[in-house]
Amino acid sequence: MRRSVHVVPFGSLACLALAGTVLFPVTTRAQTVPSVKTGNLELGLFGGESYGLDRFRPMGGGNVAYGLSRALFPFAEASYLPGVLRQQAVPGGGTASSRQFTIDMTDFHVGIHVRVPRPESRVVPYAVGGLGLVRGSAGTATYYNCGSFTCDVIKGTVPSSVNFAFNFGGGLRFFFNERFAVRLEFKGFKPTSAPPPLEPRVFYRFAIGPVFQLR
Repeated sequence: MRRSVHVVPFGSLACLALAGTVLFPVTTRAQTVPSVKTGNLELGLFGGESYGLDRFRPMGGGNVAYGLSRALFPFAEASYLPGVLRQQAVPGGGTASSRQFTIDMTDFHVGIHVRVPRPESRVVPYAVGGLGLVRGSAGTATYYNCGSFTCDVIKGTVPSSVNFAFNFGGGLRFFFNERFAVRLEFKGFKPTSAPPPLEPRVFYRFAIGPVFQLR
């Protein structure tokens, strides 16, 4: 008895392989879309760079957020930025008088993430806004009192300061599964007032870090 053998062309096998490659991630993606919902509790860590104070500076911190709804996630956040170089004119010291020093900055902010969850997507964009405190540590300053021909160098201390600040920005969360994501964020900070050693100007921060959704 003779059996008939059906030979599948190589092109058809390639098409099947390609279809499997495409369909499998789609199925996996559909099964791993995160549940952005009321009651979510999230812990996050981040590190990055700040700009606008003197130059690009490394920084790090952490945050916690809670889901009031699918869109509104209040958060609390703290970060640390070491070794910020400051250079300022000394009031009443003449046009050529200045001081130079470094400080460590810490901030604590509260605010809200306004998330935009999208069906069948593991990428969740969000906008952020809040307010809080920025603290500059005490430091040792070098004063330069310059006359017509010479400059006197004087050492002195700069007191610590605490200032209110607003923050604003946005970012993306990339969820790998229900519990773990990576966050990219760009944020600006605007102190409302700033006695020395800070200044009331906007500075910026770009950060990346892991996010753990506990429930």
